Amino acid sequence: MKRALAACLLLLLAAPAMALQHHLLIVSGIGGTPEYDERFASLARRLAEAARAVGLAENRIVLLSANPADGGPRTDKEAILAEISRIAASAGPRDRFFVVLIGHGNPRGDSAVFNLPGPDLAAGELAAALEAFGERLVTIVNTASASGPFVAPLSAANRVLITATSSGREYQAPQFGEYFIAAFETPGADRDKDERISMLEAFDFARREVRRSYEGEKRLLIEHALLDDNGDGEGSLEAGEFRADGALAHRIYLQQPLSAEAGASGELLALQDRKQALEASIADLKRQRDNLPRESYYRQLESLLVDLALLNRKLRAEGD
Repeated sequence: MKRALAACLLLLLAAPAMALQHHLLIVSGIGGTPEYDERFASLARRLAEAARAVGLAENRIVLLSANPADGGPRTDKEAILAEISRIAASAGPRDRFFVVLIGHGNPRGDSAVFNLPGPDLAAGELAAALEAFGERLVTIVNTASASGPFVAPLSAANRVLITATSSGREYQAPQFGEYFIAAFETPGADRDKDERISMLEAFDFARREVRRSYEGEKRLLIEHALLDDNGDGEGSLEAGEFRADGALAHRIYLQQPLSAEAGASGELLALQDRKQALEASIADLKRQRDNLPRESYYRQLESLLVDLALLNRKLRAEGD
């Protein structure tokens, strides 16, 4: 295994580094009242600002708002689907796409919709639009009420899917979106202290804060967020790096990776690719822990962790 890993890493270092870009589409839906219109628009603006703070280029952040106070035309389903199509066509083969829906939702039979001016956006329609990304990694976060039914139609390989509720019956406005976005503004959400917030960390932070809020108000918890990232169409309430769902979300960050556009050298980009390969190997090894001899498992893990520590030291030195 170690020889195979070493060969893989040499190939990564020898290959020309291709810039990996993040693209973010934020949709602020219809509120129904001035209070909700402003609440959703404010959350959308905060997320856009958080994305800028972690290195996303301005031209890769798209904010579509249904709030007329934001200026410009009010967004609708046609505009959202057109923007998804545009990004899919322009994004590179290794680029990552994030779409975050902020607003209200409603159940529709066994499925659900996201509320917009004019026709609402159905889960199946969003799933069909995202097929344009093929095997590229896509993260979908639906913070709306009744968002649970978005899981099954949107679930696929190379997808991280997060919903604020577990079913269409949880139709009251959830708090999840407020705390999910706060995770990118709050040092306390960075549980592994690597100065980045993964999708799994943001999910866990939001769930904890929602539960704390309900307990503080002595109310029964009526929203249960889900995470699905293994493509089986079954979201998990308790996701984690070594659980059924959570391994992929653990390795996905909103933060823009190093890029040539931002001035990173080819060597630095190669080191970043090598780090991603090492992190993936460590995660895979940990999932095999119960099937490996104890001595072999710890020997391989120690070797990988030492390699990662040395690589992190080199990355810090190159970045200074």
